[in-house]
Amino acid sequence: MLHSGTPRLSASFPQEDRHRKSICVYDCRSPNRRTVPEKWLDTTGLDFNDFLQVVQKEFAIRSHETFVLTTTDRTVLDYDKFEELQDRSTVHMLQQEDQALSVATKEHITFTPHHNTLTGSGMYEYYASEGQKPLSYALAELVDNALSATAKNPGMRTIEIRMLFDETLGKPAVIILDNGCGMTSKQLNNWAVYRLSKFTRANNKFESQEEGYVRPDPVPRSLNSDISYFGAGGKQAVFYIGDTTRMISKPVNSQDVHELVLSKEEFERKEKNREEVYTGTIINRKPGDSSHVNGNDERFLRAIIAEECGKESFTAVVITGILPEHITFLKQDFEVWTRELAHIYHYYIHGINGNIFTNPGPRPEIDIQITLREKSPRCPRAINLREVDDDMQTLYINSAKDTFEFKASTKDSGIVEGVMRYHPFLFDRETYPTDPLAVQDADDDDDDYDNESGELHQARGKRPIFECFWNGRCIPYTAVSEFDWCSRGKGAKLPAECYRRVSGLTFMDLELKLKEKDTIFTRVVNGQKQRGNIQKEFTQWLQSCHEKWDKQIKFLGYKSTVTRTDVPTKKMQQPWGTFSSIEWDGKKYKTGQLMRSQKTLPILYGTVVQFFLFGNYKGDVFATGGQVEVSLVSKEIGELPEKLKVHWPDSNPWPQNAVRPAGTLLGPVKVEILNRNGDSLSRMPSVGQGQGKKLVVQLKIVQHADKEVVSFTAEHLVKYSGFWFKKIEILRDLGEYTLSLHTMISESSSTVFGGTELPSYKLNFTIKGEENKKKKKFDCQICNPHSLHVTPEDNPMTVENGNPVRFNVEIHDEAGNITAHTKQIVRCEVEGLPLVSTDCSSTGAGQLVTKPIKLKIIKQEPQTLRVKFEMPVSKNKQSRILSGSNIYHNVSSLLRFPIREKIEWLAGGLMENLFYRLYDEAGREVPLTTEIASKIKVCLAYIMHCLFLFTVSYSIKKMWFCKCQSHFSHLERFKWFGCFSYFGKYYLLFSLALSEDKEKKNCQLKSSDSVLVTGVQFQSGTPGSREICFTYRSYVERVKVDVNAGVPAQLKLVSEPEKPLRVLNDHGIPTPFLVQLCDKWGNPSPDQRVVVELKSSPPTLKRSTFPILSQPSLVRVLFPCSSTRGYYQLEFKGSLNMKPIPGPSVILTVIPDPNKPVSLSVVYDTSARFPAGDKFPAFSVTVVSDEGSPITTFNPAAVTMFLWKGGPVVENYSLLRKVNMVFVFFLCRDKEIPEDAGKHIIQFSLRVNKTKVLFSDQITINVEPNQPVKLRPDSQPPAPVVSYSKDIARRTLVENMTLRIMVSSLLAVMENSPGEDGTLYILLFKPEVSSASTSLDPFELIFYFCNDINRMLEEKSAEANRILNMPRRVCSIPDHFKGQQDVLGMVGHLAFVQDSDAARVISWHIRGDMDCVITKTTAAARRIYDYTQGRQQVMALDSVYVPPGDRPLPHIRNGHMLFDPPGNPIYARTLLIYPQDQEYCNTVFKNLLGDTILIDDLDSANNYRKAVVQNKTQCPTILTRQGDRISSRGKFGGAQNKAPPINTLQVFGAPCPQEYYTLKGQIDQLSHYRLTLQKKERSAKDREEHLQNMSSPETKKNQQEMQAKQRQLEEIESKTNKTGSRECWRAIRHHSKERKTEFHIRRGRL
Repeated sequence: MLHSGTPRLSASFPQEDRHRKSICVYDCRSPNRRTVPEKWLDTTGLDFNDFLQVVQKEFAIRSHETFVLTTTDRTVLDYDKFEELQDRSTVHMLQQEDQALSVATKEHITFTPHHNTLTGSGMYEYYASEGQKPLSYALAELVDNALSATAKNPGMRTIEIRMLFDETLGKPAVIILDNGCGMTSKQLNNWAVYRLSKFTRANNKFESQEEGYVRPDPVPRSLNSDISYFGAGGKQAVFYIGDTTRMISKPVNSQDVHELVLSKEEFERKEKNREEVYTGTIINRKPGDSSHVNGNDERFLRAIIAEECGKESFTAVVITGILPEHITFLKQDFEVWTRELAHIYHYYIHGINGNIFTNPGPRPEIDIQITLREKSPRCPRAINLREVDDDMQTLYINSAKDTFEFKASTKDSGIVEGVMRYHPFLFDRETYPTDPLAVQDADDDDDDYDNESGELHQARGKRPIFECFWNGRCIPYTAVSEFDWCSRGKGAKLPAECYRRVSGLTFMDLELKLKEKDTIFTRVVNGQKQRGNIQKEFTQWLQSCHEKWDKQIKFLGYKSTVTRTDVPTKKMQQPWGTFSSIEWDGKKYKTGQLMRSQKTLPILYGTVVQFFLFGNYKGDVFATGGQVEVSLVSKEIGELPEKLKVHWPDSNPWPQNAVRPAGTLLGPVKVEILNRNGDSLSRMPSVGQGQGKKLVVQLKIVQHADKEVVSFTAEHLVKYSGFWFKKIEILRDLGEYTLSLHTMISESSSTVFGGTELPSYKLNFTIKGEENKKKKKFDCQICNPHSLHVTPEDNPMTVENGNPVRFNVEIHDEAGNITAHTKQIVRCEVEGLPLVSTDCSSTGAGQLVTKPIKLKIIKQEPQTLRVKFEMPVSKNKQSRILSGSNIYHNVSSLLRFPIREKIEWLAGGLMENLFYRLYDEAGREVPLTTEIASKIKVCLAYIMHCLFLFTVSYSIKKMWFCKCQSHFSHLERFKWFGCFSYFGKYYLLFSLALSEDKEKKNCQLKSSDSVLVTGVQFQSGTPGSREICFTYRSYVERVKVDVNAGVPAQLKLVSEPEKPLRVLNDHGIPTPFLVQLCDKWGNPSPDQRVVVELKSSPPTLKRSTFPILSQPSLVRVLFPCSSTRGYYQLEFKGSLNMKPIPGPSVILTVIPDPNKPVSLSVVYDTSARFPAGDKFPAFSVTVVSDEGSPITTFNPAAVTMFLWKGGPVVENYSLLRKVNMVFVFFLCRDKEIPEDAGKHIIQFSLRVNKTKVLFSDQITINVEPNQPVKLRPDSQPPAPVVSYSKDIARRTLVENMTLRIMVSSLLAVMENSPGEDGTLYILLFKPEVSSASTSLDPFELIFYFCNDINRMLEEKSAEANRILNMPRRVCSIPDHFKGQQDVLGMVGHLAFVQDSDAARVISWHIRGDMDCVITKTTAAARRIYDYTQGRQQVMALDSVYVPPGDRPLPHIRNGHMLFDPPGNPIYARTLLIYPQDQEYCNTVFKNLLGDTILIDDLDSANNYRKAVVQNKTQCPTILTRQGDRISSRGKFGGAQNKAPPINTLQVFGAPCPQEYYTLKGQIDQLSHYRLTLQKKERSAKDREEHLQNMSSPETKKNQQEMQAKQRQLEEIESKTNKTGSRECWRAIRHHSKERKTEFHIRRGRL
C-alpha cells in the first residue's frame, strides 16, 4: 500500500496493531532536484526482496536502473539490515553510497523516556542521603499524600503504615492507608503520570468541571497539609521501597473502588515485546470485591479489600517486592525510622507548640499509626507517632531554656516563621541534644589538630542552625546554616560556643527564598511583631541566655603550656595549658585553695595546685570544662564551729538563773563562734568552692508563756571581732525568760550543717517587781570586792571519775553586787591536779574548768578532794569523788589468768577457748555489749630468742589482732585466726579502747625488735571501721581498717507473706518475699556476682523476680503469671563462681480464680442454612472461668464477633481486629449474612484488658447464593468514549464483558451514528429471567460521544502556551550579538541545564566565559572586537581544535571499570542541552569544560580521585552538586573552591518541561490527523462532484460524439488495406484515448 504526504499518526497506526511497520523513503538520486518528496511505504509482513519490488513500483524504476538504499547514517540495507529496521525509519535512495544529498531531508523520531526514569527515580532521588538511611524519607512521601488527602476530613484523620513480613500471609508488603477523600479514576491516572504537578494536572474528564489548584489560606506554622506538590515523590518512594505498587482508592460520594497496578516487571515485559510501556489498566469494582486477586503471594490483599466495606472514602498504597535490605532495616531499626518520621511530622502530630513535656497543649486530630508484623512467634509491634518522645524536635523543645521567635517578610508578601532555641551549658556538659544520625568525621583522623579546642564537639558544632519545615513538615537534607543577623561577627563579645548552643527551624512556603536582600526579619514576642534591629535584639537575647542559663567555666591566669605524661592516650598528652584560677558559676577558685570532693567515697580533701585545659592558649579563655590538679590533705573536724562564747562588754553580766528587777537593761552582748581549737570563726571552713558560707547569730528572748519578746540577727563585725547585740530595754513584764543564741548559715537560715546541730547558748533569768515602788534617786557606787560566790552550791559535789569539774565564780561586794576591778584573777586548786585560773576583771564573773579527775578507787569507797579558791579573799569548798559507771582502761589485772602466765601451745595449732570478763574500778562486773566488745583488742607478740642456731630477719616477727564477738551476756570467747609458725615465746596482750577522746593504755612488748603483721582475719561480728594499734614502749601507731561482710554463704528470708500461702491463679502475692544475701555470720553482703534463682517443684510455676536498686543484696519476688493449679515448693538458691549457696524454701498453693476467663463457648444451630443476604441464626456466647463456671460480670461491649471470607486465620488479635466487625453482643441474632457467597469464617473474641484477648474456636459456614435481584458484571468497566468513525475500535461499547445472566461478545455503535459531541449516554442491559420471583434491575453502562478535534487542539495549545509561559530559570546575561552573521551567541545562552545544582556549579566554574561571544569565523570575531573596542571577549571556532570522539571516564579502561565509582560521576558537558547548532555547541563546551567531571558530594569526589590516582591515571577537575571543586592538581577547600548561592550567579537557563514537548508532539499528531480528515472530506466531495459530472447531459453528449467518430474511423480502416493507413488509424485512436484521459483528469482531482 502506498502513502504519500504526511502519515496519519493515530488513524493509520492504531494502538491495537502493534506489529505495523512503515518506512519513509526519499528519492535522492537526482543531484539537481530542489525538493525531494517523502513517501511512506507500508512494509508490514514484507522481507527485503518484497520491499525492493514495492520501491521499484512506487518510484517507477526500470529493471536496468541501479540504486542504493541507505539509512540516514549511510548504512547500506541488505536482507539482515532490513529486518532490524524499526517502525517509522527513514531511508535514502541514492545512485551510489557516497553520493551527496542535494537537499535536506527529515527523519521522524520518537523519544519516549525509558521506564527506568520512573522505576529508578527513587534510587536517584535518595542516593544523596548524606550517609543516612533514606527509607524513612521515602515513607514520608507517602504520608505526605495521605495528609493532603485527609486535609478536609471533618473528624479524625487516620493514617496507618502496616509492615507485613509474615510469610504465611504472602510475600512481604508495606501498606499505607488513610481515610482521606480518595481518588477518581482520572485522578488515579494523573497520579501515575511522573512529574505531573498539581498546578498542571486536570482532575476531571470534562473541562466544565475543572476547578484548578487553589492555594490554601495562611495558617500558623504553615500546617496546611498542602504537601503533595510535584507529582514525583510518590512514584519515587514506591519504586525505591519495592518494585510493584497497587493503588486502591474510593473517592467520596462514589460507589466504585478504582485500582491501578504499576510493576517494574510489567514495564520490562512491554519493552521486550515492543509494546507501549506507559500504558495500563484501571480496575473499577465494588467495595470488598477481591475476585481479581489470584495466587498465594498476595493473600493479605483479601483482608485489606474486605475492610473496604462501610468506608465512605479511602486510599491504600500496597507495595510489594520489598528489597531485602529494606526489610532488614525496617525490622532491626524500628525505633530509628519511627523516630525519624516523628521528627518529620512533629508539628502535625503535636500542634504548633510541639511536644512540651511540662505543658502539653491540645492535640491535632491526626493519628499516624505504625504496625510491624513478623512470623510467629515474634510478637507484632505497634506504635503511634504521638507516643515517640525522643525525636530530635522533642529533644530540642524540652532541653531549651529560652526561645527567640521571628518572622521574615519578602517583597512578594510572603511570610516565613522561625524559632531559635537556646540550650545552655550546665556545669560539665552541653545540653544541646545529640543527633544519633549526625555524621562525625573529626574523630577519624589522629593527626588532625584543627579542632583541638573541641569545636566540633561543642553543642551544635559546624552543623547548620535552621532546619527547614515546608508546609509544616521537615524537609530532609535541607537546612539554612545561618543568617547575617544571627552569625558571630568579628567584634562579637560573646564566646563562640554561645552561638553553637542555638538550634532553630523555619516554617516556609515552597517558593520563598530567605536569603534575598529584600527579606525583612522581625522579632515576635507573644505573637506581636517588635520594631527594632533584629541583629541587636538577637545579640541581647543571646547574651541574656548566656548570663542567665550557662554554667560555664572561665580559665584565668595563664601560666604555660606543658606536656602531661600521666595521660594514657598519647595524642592527648600535649598541648595542655595551665592556669592559676577559674571562674565558675559566679565563683572564683584559685590555686592553694582548700577543696573537698563531691560524689566520692570517701570524701577527699586537698589544695588546688593548678588547672589544666587542653589546647594552645596565650591568655584567659572560656571553656566548657577542664581538669584540676589537687594535693590531698587531711581535713580536721576541729575546724568546724564547736561552741559560742558570750561576752558582756559593759561589765553587767547576767549569770544563769539570774533575777533582775523589771526595766533592767540587758546587754550589750558580744558573741564569738569558736571551733574546737579555740579559733574564732565568721564563716564555715572553705571546702573548695571559694570562701565558706557566712555565719550569723540569732538572739531570741522568749517568755515562758511561749511569748516571743524580741528576735534579732547579727552579722560578724570585722572591726569589733564578733557578733554584737545592742542593749535591750523592754524587759518589764514579770516572769521567767529564756535568752537563746543560735548559730545559723546566712544564706539558708539553717541551724544544722552536715547533719550536726550548730552551737547554741541558752540563758534562763527571771524578771521580778520592785519592793518599794516609791521613786527615789540614788547615787549607786560599786564597792570593793568582798567575797567569792561559787556555783553550784552543792557541798560536797559528786563528780564521775574521769570527768573535769566546772565552777562558776562571781566576785561580790559587801552589798552582794557583782563588782569588777582590775587584776581580779581567781585561782582554783584541786588536790593532785594542776592549778587553774580565770580573769574576772572585766565582768566580775568567770568559769573555772579543772583537768579530768582520774583516781583509782580502792574498796569501792569514794574519795574526797578539797578545792581551794583564791583571790584577796578566798573561800574553800569540798568535792567528793564517787565510783562511776565508766570502765577503767587497764583490765589486764582482772583477767582469769594472771599476768605473764605461761601458756604452752603446739606450733601451727589453733589457739581458742580463751575467756575474759570486764570489771569497773569498784570491782563490779560490767555487762558486755556489742559496742564494748568491738573495742577490745587482743595482741599476740613473738619475741625472738637468741638461742636459735639460724639468723632470723625482722620480717619473721609477727603480731595478730583479732576482733572478738560476744556469745554470752558477760563471758567473751574468741578463736585465733592465724598459725604460730615459729617456736619461741609469745606475749598475749589485751586492751580496751573506751572512746576516741579518752586515754588508751596498752601493754607493751618487751623487745626492741620490729614486728611485721600479716594474715589479719576477722571471724565474725558486724561490718564497720576497726582500729589496729601497734605499741612498743612509748611508741604507739594506729591503723584504721574497714571490715566488710564476708564471702556470701547463705540466703535468708527477711520478710514473707503469712502462712499458709494460698495464691489465686494469675494473681500476685500481696506481700513479696524479701531475700537477704548474707555471709556465714549473718552479715548482709552486697556482692553483685551472686546469682539468685527461684526454683519450683514441680517446675510448671511461672514467676518473676525484681531486684531492689537501693539495696543490691535484697531480692523481691512476686508471682504475676498464671500456673497450673496445685501445690508447689519454692526454693531460693544462689550461686557464686559455680558454687551453690543454700537458701530457704516455702510451700505455695495455687487455687483457681473464679473471675479469670480462660475460654469462650459458642452455641448455635449447626443445621441452619446461610443464604446470602438473609439473617444469621442466634449465637450464644458464654465466658468460661478458670474453675469451669460461667462469668456474667463482663461488659457486653468486650465480646466481639469477627467474620471474614476465606480460610482460617492465625489467632492473633493484631490481624483479627482489621477484619470487618459485624456486631458486639452476648446473644447475636437478626444480623445479615454477607452478600458474597462462599466459605466464611466466624470467630468470637473477648477483650479481657488492653493487652489480653481470648478467642473462641473458628466456625466455618457456607454462604449460599440467594434469589437473583440485579444484573452486574464481574468488574465494573470504565465509561468508554466513542465516535462515528469507520474504525470499529473507536465505536466499540462492550467487548467480552461477562454479566451474571448473559454474555455479550461485541457491542458497538453504528457507523455515522448521529451522536452529539461531548454528550453522555446510558446503555441499559435489562435481563429477562422467567424463574426469578421478582424482576431484576437493569445494568447501566455509561459512555461518552466525542467528535470535536478542534476543541482538543485548542485545549492542548492553551496548555502548551501556559507551560511555556511558566517562570523558570533563565540566563540573565543580555546577548546583543545573537542573530548576526556567523555569530552563535554568548556562552550562557547556548545551552540549557535541567538540574539547578548542576547549573549552579558549572556556571560558577566557567563564570569567566559565560559572557563570551562565540563566532563561527575569525572575521566575525574581529568585527565584534572592533565594534566594542576590545571590551567584549570573543572566541572563533575556526581557530579551535578539539579531539574528535568522546573518551571514557577515568575509571573505565578498555571498556571495563577499574573500580566501582562513588557519587555517580559524569562528564559535566553531557548535562548541557543544546537547543540549536548542536555540532558547534559541542565544540564550544568541549573546549571550555574539557573533561571536567560532576559528582554528587565532596566525600565521593575525594574517594573517586584517590581511586583514579591509585590506578596511575590522570584525574581531571571534579565538581560536586553541593558546589565544591577539586582541581586537577588535587586542591579543594576555601572560598575560591566553593560556589556561592545560585541567586548571586549568572547561570544557564532551564529547558522547557518535558510535558511541553509531549504536548507539542500531541498537537502535531492531532494537526496531521485533522489535515488527513480534511483531505478525506475534500476527496469524498470531489468524487461526488465527479460522479455527478459523469452523469450530466453534456458528458453523455460528448460520449456519443466520440462513439460516432470511432465508428467513422473503423469504416475508414476497413476501406483501406495499407499498413500506413492502419498505423495512422492507430495513432488517431491513441490520440483520441489520450484526449479522453486528459478530460477525465481535468474534471477529477483523484
